[in-house]
Amino acid sequence: MSQPQKSFLETLRDLFNQLFRSPPPPAAGGGQTPQPKPAAPVITDEPRAPLTPRVLVIVYDPVVDALKNTRLVEWGVKNRGWKRVEELLAGYVADVDECSGGLVKYNVVQRIDVDRFPLRLCGKRFTALEYLDLYTVNQGKYKEPDDRFDYHDLIKEFNLSERVNNGEVDEVWVFTYPFSGTYESVMCGTNAFWCNGPVIENTPGRRFAIMGFSYERGVGEMEEDLGHRAESIMGRMYQCADFVNWTYDYDRSRQPFVKNRPEAYDAVKFAETNLFAKFLLYDRIAPGNAQCGNVHYAPNSQKDYEWGSTTPVVTYADDWLAFPNLPRVQKMQNANTWGSGDIRGHHRWWFSRFPKVAGRMNGIRLNWWSYIADVTNPEFDPR
Repeated sequence: MSQPQKSFLETLRDLFNQLFRSPPPPAAGGGQTPQPKPAAPVITDEPRAPLTPRVLVIVYDPVVDALKNTRLVEWGVKNRGWKRVEELLAGYVADVDECSGGLVKYNVVQRIDVDRFPLRLCGKRFTALEYLDLYTVNQGKYKEPDDRFDYHDLIKEFNLSERVNNGEVDEVWVFTYPFSGTYESVMCGTNAFWCNGPVIENTPGRRFAIMGFSYERGVGEMEEDLGHRAESIMGRMYQCADFVNWTYDYDRSRQPFVKNRPEAYDAVKFAETNLFAKFLLYDRIAPGNAQCGNVHYAPNSQKDYEWGSTTPVVTYADDWLAFPNLPRVQKMQNANTWGSGDIRGHHRWWFSRFPKVAGRMNGIRLNWWSYIADVTNPEFDPR
């Protein structure tokens, strides 16, 4: 006789009973004090809500050869293998749509092409000759912080805070050139917080993110930026920002990299009661218990950006495709599973495993995309 199918809430409760399981009792006569049973998770139902964030795209594309009327992007495409913005936008929007299971459909409501270089913090703009000299010959001339991108000037020039507060725009994507001084992502607005880039102060009103993309790079690098934004946001929601940082914390001057603060976390134990920490486990910090890893570290990585290692490793990464079930089925996998070293292939693989189901556990939605793509959520505010 077939067993009755479990309800969604029953499935969630089974999952979190597994995650928050009690430690085994001590052996008879061991003299150990029994550990207290972790509090049972609070499971509540809530439907998924698809998001259609409205995006303003700003592309800095000045003329660099007046005689031929050649703009910077076209110069880079022809001479340095840069990418056309149209192709980057199409690939990125499509990948996020696919990886989120259709829950995030970015809507580019306007594109502004700017015929000049942006203002730098030093108060100056590059001329075409100055920039081409910097990029092709004298890259050592780039100096921080003076040559950093001036976000306040961007916000003022394009009335970004006003447009966001009026509901015209939800986030801004800025496309610039190498050495533009942008961050991968920053946040503006009241109660803005770190999202792999600093808070832009004195920008009251509705929160919004500004993504810093480069037409020198590809869709994979755009997804790298979003991945670090996701780590910052979910680390905040799950109150494990220090653990997220610790997963990257190595002395990179030594070969192989040496773990800093190696005793700071028992990664497997910490992840038993923290779902996002569990997702981030990779073999080097959790031998035999790899899950999906982080943006830089695939399940078998030994160092930053090592997405192409063919060394096999046992992982639970594919468990996350069945979420909210986590069947605890290990598979032997290597880079052939996550793109064979291709940055876009790895990031698509990683993002596709993000939970995207209905319901909440202990107040946190189990559709992580609802946080990553909507920084206006009041759940981010200090309590």
